[in-house]
Amino acid sequence: MIAHVVFAASHDDARPVLTGLLVSIDSGEMTLAAADGYRLSVRTAHLSTPEASIPPSIIPARAMSELMRVLGDGDETVTMILPPDRGQVVFRTKSIEVVSQLIEGSYPDFQSIIPDSYKTRAMVNTTAFLKACKAADIFARESAHSARLRMVPGPGGTLEVSATSAETGSNQTVVEATVEGEPIEIAFNVRFLVDVLNAVGTPNVYIETTKPSSEGVIRAAGRDDFIHVIMPMHLGK
Repeated sequence: MIAHVVFAASHDDARPVLTGLLVSIDSGEMTLAAADGYRLSVRTAHLSTPEASIPPSIIPARAMSELMRVLGDGDETVTMILPPDRGQVVFRTKSIEVVSQLIEGSYPDFQSIIPDSYKTRAMVNTTAFLKACKAADIFARESAHSARLRMVPGPGGTLEVSATSAETGSNQTVVEATVEGEPIEIAFNVRFLVDVLNAVGTPNVYIETTKPSSEGVIRAAGRDDFIHVIMPMHLGK
């Protein structure tokens, strides 16, 4: 769960709440969220204790990254404790204890920026999409890492990822995709795409959008516990 969201947290201390992960548990449903003003990752899970609830708490992303590192790939049970009136969170396993201060403040209402509809949706192989984005990033460095995505529906649907550099030329990679809805061209920070595709962990992903000035939504195909929202970039000429 941490790996699905921690990369989207901000590194800018000017907005401290965004340097943390929002953790909430309501009736046994756990939600982790991270955002930096340009992207948002949200992951949910059902806990084995359905009555569990805690108020929303903001935990530093660095602390959550450290917790992820020390836990590794083990399947130990992790206990999360919020001592009253101490502004701290404690994570415990049989052999590890991680303690962190909480970040004070109110986390933005991230639910309000998640689109509830789309006009174009493409399902694409995660590995092929990631490879195309990495290739585009080499050419996108001069243009604030902006890369264009062109989605074309039809029996031979495609997703084209392209970027242009004044010095080194241009790159276009066409990936097979199942595209529903209207054809569209939209630009995103390709490094943000690389981050989420590295983390998603499913063979295929969906990418959804409505128009060139609308958010892009990435979902893990075959599961409904993860959603990622990316703000668009200006297409230019």
